[in-house]
Amino acid sequence: MIRTILFTLAMASAGFAQTSADGSLTVNQEKVKLVQVYAFAATGFFDKQHDDTVVVLTDRAVTPEQARDVSALRRMAQDGKLAFVQETINAGGQIINYTVGHKAFKAIPSGGSTDHVFEGKVAGQSISGKV
Repeated sequence: MIRTILFTLAMASAGFAQTSADGSLTVNQEKVKLVQVYAFAATGFFDKQHDDTVVVLTDRAVTPEQARDVSALRRMAQDGKLAFVQETINAGGQIINYTVGHKAFKAIPSGGSTDHVFEGKVAGQSISGKV
């Protein structure tokens, strides 16, 4: 179960931002605090004319390279070194993809879902809200 996670980011000109988060991820009745949030722009999946924003919430700090590499995030989660939630938000503010990483998952859940909702705003190089 994913609880509401609040975040506010202003992406730098390099297209990447990091700040603290206040949220949690609960898997098998184990609650993990998500304390870091990263965001970066990515070419729009459905609309190449507008960038998507990828938001990664983690239970510990990761490098910018790791935050951008979902395979690395998945490996760290499966090795028990990281818990994370990655959400891809389109220019209209809709979550179009998600990935959840935790040591309890044999297969990392990911895909598209209307159960994941972004409440906030994406404006230029800034994103703020909750998922």
